[in-house]
Formats: sequence, structure tokens, C-alpha cells
Amino acid sequence: MESKTHNNPARIIPSNFGQRRINSSLPSMSIEESINAYKAVHAKNPTFGMDIFAKDFQAKEFAILQNNGEANIGIPVCCSHYVLLLNLKGTSLRHVNQHSFKVQSQSLQLLIPGVIYSFEDSLDDFELFIVLFEPSFLSQENIELLQFFQTHYEPSKLNQDSFAQVLTLFEQLNLEYKDKKSDYQAYSKTLLLQLLYHLKREKTCLPKKEVLNRSQQISNHFLCLIEEHFQIRKSVQDYADILEITPKHLSETIKETLDKSALSLIHARIIKEIQYQLCYTSLSIKQISSSLYFANSSDFGRFFKRYIGLSPKAYRLKYQR
Repeated sequence: MESKTHNNPARIIPSNFGQRRINSSLPSMSIEESINAYKAVHAKNPTFGMDIFAKDFQAKEFAILQNNGEANIGIPVCCSHYVLLLNLKGTSLRHVNQHSFKVQSQSLQLLIPGVIYSFEDSLDDFELFIVLFEPSFLSQENIELLQFFQTHYEPSKLNQDSFAQVLTLFEQLNLEYKDKKSDYQAYSKTLLLQLLYHLKREKTCLPKKEVLNRSQQISNHFLCLIEEHFQIRKSVQDYADILEITPKHLSETIKETLDKSALSLIHARIIKEIQYQLCYTSLSIKQISSSLYFANSSDFGRFFKRYIGLSPKAYRLKYQR
């Protein structure tokens, strides 16, 4: 149900990617909640990062973590904070909204608040450093920098020199939070900013993007519209009307450019939302159905079971964390 992996995914990234959800009624996870969601893949007494199992562990605006080497095939999550990921070893398939990325070792990626994402990590020799931070962790002066990543969220493969520099910054961040010397929080913010500027530089040094043809422009707009309207609009006709083209034209264009049916992409986004809310919120099935504007719980249940093979209740009982 995912769109196919793109070699140059930035070509079809919506301009307001991830922003709609921040101001919507749909739930998103705090740092504490997202750490709990992925607790199984973090080690006790880690050599790098915070020990999330310690009795005195607290993470409000910032956390630095290490994957314990275990693979993760995750249920989609949506967070209210940023997630900065450094792949040290192993490969990962990451699904972000409508896009999928094969992430290699020595890659750096920033996920912005409001996107819905999941991971499929390699089963052998996997290692990952993670920084979580709330938008409020950095000052208002850094808004322009963070806005850059709304349209540049794909992973960046680092060369050996760049990787060494980034790894050093991660290690310095780790030491600051372990030693807690004077002004360690303020100093940590400067290290985080260096990481973000390094990532921005990596992206701006890439070859100039090709000009989108008409079909790619339609695909770009369509994916953007799904993220804006999936709660209410569930048919190809709905999106064709907004784009002022025929449903047939839209369907053929999406099949040509993304190798998926337009309807499957609409439904895939709705299914991700249902999976997330069933597993990571306390909302009742009726409330989830209502939040996604299904006519009734029966229609909601049939829709979900058609794609997943389980009723919403059975899925929640099997996978809820």
C-alpha cells in the first residue's frame, strides 16, 4: 500500500508537507510517548545516549538515544516533535506519508512534526543514533532553518568526511548530557544547530532538480491534497474535482508516475491513520471512525478489515502498545 521508492523523492514533495496536522484535531505523540512506543528497540544502560529505563529519566524538550541493534517493523506514528536520525550501520526502509526511502548506512535524516512515518530496519548489524527535540527547544530565530526541512526531508547519504564530522557532533551532544557541566543545555543547542546546518548544506549542494513535467506536477499536487483532506475526501472524484481534471486523467497520471492507483494511495493514508490511532491512542473505535468521517462504525470496520484482514478491535488487541 506504499508508493514506490523514488530515487529523487524531493521532486514530488508537497510544499506544505506535514504542516496541516499540527493545527488539526488529529492526535500526535509527545517525546515521552514516542519513546515509549519504540522502547523495545532501546537498550538499558546504553553506551551512547540516555537510559530511558532509568528511574530518574526525563525527556521534555530534548532526548538523545541509541537503537540497541534490534530490527523494528513499526506501526505508523505521528509526533509533535522533530526526529533527527543518523544511520551508522545497516539499512532501513522508511515510510514517510506517501513516500518510501531505502536508507543506507552513514545517512542523516530529519523528520518534521506532523508527518506519519514507520520503519522497516534490517535484521543484521543495525545501529542508529537518534535526537528528538520539540520545536520550542530552538529559538524563534531558527524558524527559517527548520522551515527548510519541510520540503527537504529525504535522507542524505554522507561521504566519509561529512559522516565523521556529524558523528563527532552526536558524540559531543552525548557527552554534554552525560556530564551536565555549566550551560550544557545552551551548548547542546549550538551543537544541534550545527547538525541541522550540516544537513542543510548537504541538501543544497545536490545537483539542481529537474523541472517537473505536467504529470509530475499533478502527482505532486495530488499527494499534497491527500495529506490535507484524507479525513474527509476518500474518492478519486473528490481530488479530481479540486485539480480540475477528470478522474480518468488523474488515475492514469498517478499510475504512470507513481506506479500505484490513485485510490490505493488515498486509502493507504487513511489506513495508516487508523493503525496509528488504534495502537497509540486511547480513543474508542467509534471516536476514531468519527474523526475520519466514516458514516458509521460498521462501514469503518469493513473498510479496515478489507485492507488489513482484521477488525479494528482485533487489530488493537493484537498490536496496541
